[in-house]
Amino acid sequence: MVKNLHKYRAIKASLFLIILALMLQWLLGYSATFRNLEARFQDQLVVQRASNQSASTDIVVIDIDDSSIIALADVVGKWPWPRSVHAELLEFLNTQKPHAVVFDILFSEPDLYRPDSDSYFNEVIEASHNVYLAMASQTTLSAQNTPLLVTYPKELGLEKMASARADSRALLLLPYAISKQAWRLGSIDFSPDGDGVGRRYALYQEYDGWRMPSLPAKVAKDLGYMLPESAMITLDWQSTNIVPHERYSYAEILSQARGEKVVIPDDFFKDKIIVIGTTALGLHDFRSTPINENYPGVFILSTAIDNLISGDGLTKIDERLFNFIGSMLFILIAVISIRCGLWVGIAIAITCIPALILFSWYSALTGTLVDVLVTCISLTTFIVGAFLVLYLGHRRELAETVSVFNRFMDPNIVKKLLSEDDSEDLLGSKSVEVTMLFSDIRNFTSISEQRTPGEMVSLLNHYFDRQVKTLFRYHATLDKFIGDAVMAFWGAPLVHEEHPIYAINAALDMIDNLEIFKSEYGYKDFDIGIGIHTGYAVVGMVGAQQRYDYTVIGDTVNLASRIEGLTKNCAQILVSETTMKVAKDHFDFIPRGEFQVKGRNEAVRVYEPKRKI
Repeated sequence: MVKNLHKYRAIKASLFLIILALMLQWLLGYSATFRNLEARFQDQLVVQRASNQSASTDIVVIDIDDSSIIALADVVGKWPWPRSVHAELLEFLNTQKPHAVVFDILFSEPDLYRPDSDSYFNEVIEASHNVYLAMASQTTLSAQNTPLLVTYPKELGLEKMASARADSRALLLLPYAISKQAWRLGSIDFSPDGDGVGRRYALYQEYDGWRMPSLPAKVAKDLGYMLPESAMITLDWQSTNIVPHERYSYAEILSQARGEKVVIPDDFFKDKIIVIGTTALGLHDFRSTPINENYPGVFILSTAIDNLISGDGLTKIDERLFNFIGSMLFILIAVISIRCGLWVGIAIAITCIPALILFSWYSALTGTLVDVLVTCISLTTFIVGAFLVLYLGHRRELAETVSVFNRFMDPNIVKKLLSEDDSEDLLGSKSVEVTMLFSDIRNFTSISEQRTPGEMVSLLNHYFDRQVKTLFRYHATLDKFIGDAVMAFWGAPLVHEEHPIYAINAALDMIDNLEIFKSEYGYKDFDIGIGIHTGYAVVGMVGAQQRYDYTVIGDTVNLASRIEGLTKNCAQILVSETTMKVAKDHFDFIPRGEFQVKGRNEAVRVYEPKRKI
């Protein structure tokens, strides 16, 4: 019964914890804070993957670095340079027939002071068919002054979707310094995630139903590469360095273009994709990424192009799908916890956490990102909650056990028992050898007729108080009071090999107590009989769900009660032959004959114990 009650409580606790963990998983899945935490965790895995990657050799970066700014300052002035400088470089690059030249520079305004320089640059671009220019969008405080998208030049390449509206507006920075006929444009907008770290590159920019390809997508598509169906790719970083692709200083390549020195072979750029951008500190083109907090924008662009032409972009499993898988895992843990116990559920949950982290790590190294942190946090919550439930359950069981045994045994003995044994095992039913003691007040009915109910209750209380203290002194388990009778036993839950000796000693002291009690209260006609028998019986919790007691049942109990009934006109204490044989070396026994008792075919031989002189 006790085990069933504990099992029922464990089932309720398991269901509560699983429901809590499920709710937590789905709630955390929609929490921006935990999504950012998950992203930061995955960043570490992405960096580890990047350490084993190698960038494409087909992509080369020409870097407008700080040394180029300094080297050209005396020749062409401060930044921004005359566009004739870019024209010179572009003419040189085209002699080597690269696949594409991509400018990560915004040529948004004509150079009013050097129009010839712009014209030269335009002529070179128009003569080329592989030059790609950047555009970007800007936010504005006043939407009313923002141009309508329908008013932008058709050369921009905006794609009108089904949801496009005629009144849609956006402020776009376009390369107006370049002739529209030469435009091959793409957006270089790189938006960070909620925590300020950029991890993804949009293939298209959406403007209220109008769509504009990104610069990497424009280049890859024109070169014949198949683009992913998704609108955004998670960047697969090609190195843990901030310079993943082969890089050359702008000034050095320009010096070769001018015939001043040789930096690269004549056919070095053949069939290459050349990205021209800046890492100069003063031009502030840096973004926060998983690799570095100040990652040059030009290498973000080159990485995005690299991912598209190699098909190496990271794949991310839909977090809702993994939340569903996590929910199935929790349901499985719930079923196992209910069937096998909460400890087994805890063991499985503890095993799942490193397994999920290992799975996430392996998946990331193979190019797939899996959100496991929320599930791990939910599993941890389940584990902590389960340990708390087990601890509180153990405390409750302990308190229940203490409450039960404090009614039957000396509290000091109860503490000793609980420090050595499991409380549930103590309360569990088992068959053990016990020594039963029955003590009954003789002629109690006639005594009670001579006194008021109040006097009788007071008499019994004083009498039982003395006798119970004696029983506890000899480590007895007090079973119950049956009217004017006392029932106690030895052998459970405290195990004594010589429990019959304890029982007889207790009985002899009870007779001594009786004489003192009679002299103190003047109850000369007050007398008791005590019956003792040793044998096997079933000990444990017996009763209903609402009320149960620790007691003993079996033929041994009945025989002890019958022996107590034989004490009238015979002796104050009688023990069975079984008890006498165990204790014969410690007491003197007077044979009192054989008696036929109810429920037994064989006669019962009884003895009166006396202390050895």
